Amino acid sequence: MKNEGTDARPVGRVLRLLLGVLLVVESGRYLVGKGLALVAMAGGVVVGEFLFYAVLHLVIVRLSTSINRWVGALLAVMPVLLVFALSAAPGRLGTMLFVGISLFFTALRNDAGCEVMTLPGMVFGRRTHLVCVALSPVDWIEEKAYQRFGNAVSS
Repeated sequence: MKNEGTDARPVGRVLRLLLGVLLVVESGRYLVGKGLALVAMAGGVVVGEFLFYAVLHLVIVRLSTSINRWVGALLAVMPVLLVFALSAAPGRLGTMLFVGISLFFTALRNDAGCEVMTLPGMVFGRRTHLVCVALSPVDWIEEKAYQRFGNAVSS
């Protein structure tokens, strides 16, 4: 698929934006009034996950030809899923914030790639070739619809 791992079509962008905003608002809504310690711990999780994915981004960019885009994406998403599943409130909230912020910027960047790799990609100025595990089916359907109907509309 041409756009997979590079540019997202409009429906994919809107879904990424809405999901990102939803995750940030919901985690922020829970954090408001819960105390500075919880906010600091959740913020620490966001920073820790960013640093982890920054290092992973550098490794993936170096090994990009030898890593399958789906297997690499599944392996990349696994740590954030484990933190969310195995953590208490600060880990879950921090993970929701990290993924929400990543999805928001993924939509702004028009990126159809791996959502957890977006922020490091912005810092290093390079996208990875990994797919977005959650929204690639939407991207695929949208691309197929565009190929089928887009040419007829633009004629």
